[in-house]
Amino acid sequence: MRPLLRTVLTAALLLAAPVAAAPVAHAGPAVSADEGRAAEPYVVTLAPGADPERVMRETGVTEPRHVYRSVFGGFAADLDAAQLTALRAHPDVVGVEEDGEAAGMRTAEPGATGRR
Repeated sequence: MRPLLRTVLTAALLLAAPVAAAPVAHAGPAVSADEGRAAEPYVVTLAPGADPERVMRETGVTEPRHVYRSVFGGFAADLDAAQLTALRAHPDVVGVEEDGEAAGMRTAEPGATGRR
């Protein structure tokens, strides 16, 4: 059942993110003070009913890029190694994925109606 839930939540994220998320300016990776190396952008998916602010507080995430609440619970943030480790071990975290650009389906031929 868990792989199915992950698939459904991932699909919901891919469908909802372009609609629900406003564009976010990003000047480059943030540097983690404790690790001395760049943090990377990630999207964290939470179990149904989990509170994103509580999970962020418990795992040391202080500046999310976006908090997701409508289709699924979760957030996007630049994460360092310590935060990644804490999130992957947290019982309310369903998935931690690298953030990136999503591409839609290719466009239809001009004049195509979808009817046969």
